[in-house]
Amino acid sequence: MKEKRIEKINREINETIIPIMNDWSIFNEDDTQRLLKKFGNICRDETSVFRKKILSDEKLLDSLLEIGNKYKDNTHILIEIVSSIYNMHDRYGMKISDKAFEFLLTHTKNKKVNFYISIFITQLPQFEFYKDKWEYIMSIPNIAPREKSILTFYNIINKNIDNLPSKYKPVIVAYFKKVISKYTLHISNIEKYQELIKKLS
Repeated sequence: MKEKRIEKINREINETIIPIMNDWSIFNEDDTQRLLKKFGNICRDETSVFRKKILSDEKLLDSLLEIGNKYKDNTHILIEIVSSIYNMHDRYGMKISDKAFEFLLTHTKNKKVNFYISIFITQLPQFEFYKDKWEYIMSIPNIAPREKSILTFYNIINKNIDNLPSKYKPVIVAYFKKVISKYTLHISNIEKYQELIKKLS
C-alpha cells in the first residue's frame, strides 16, 4: 500500500509538479490551465510527508507567481494558483514571500479570486503591517459568495477581538445581528455569533 502511494506521488511530481516548476513556459494557456487543475487537486489531496519537500519549494512558488502574472486575466488559472498557494502554506509549511503577498494583494481586485484570498491572507505575517488591513477585513462580508464569507469574517474578528478598532465594533455587531435574522444557520453558529455580539456590545 505504501509503495503504491509513493509510486503515485512520484508520478505526480514528474508529470505535473516538475513541469510547472521548470517548464511551464512551453505550455499554451489551455494546457497550463489543465496542468494547474491537476496540481490544485494534488495540493488538496490527503497531506503526505513525501510531497513536503517539493510543495514547500520557493522555486515552485515563484513559478506559480510567474504563471499568474502572465495569465492575470484568466480567473480559472488564478483561482487554482491561489488555492494551491494556500494549501502549500497551510499543509506543507511553505513560507509566503513578500512577492507572493503582493501578488495576493493585487488579485483581491478580482471578485472571483478574492474569496480564495480572503480565506488565508489575514493569517500571513505581512498582513499585520499592511496599511489597509482593517479596511480589507471589513470588506470581507461583501465578498461573494457572501454566505461563505460570513464564517471567514467571524473567524478573523474572533481571533482579533482584543485588537479591534472601536469604530468598527458597532458595524460588526449590526452585521452579525443581520446575519442571524437573514440566514438559516446551524444552532452552533447562531450561538457563537450571539456570543461575539455580547462581547462587542
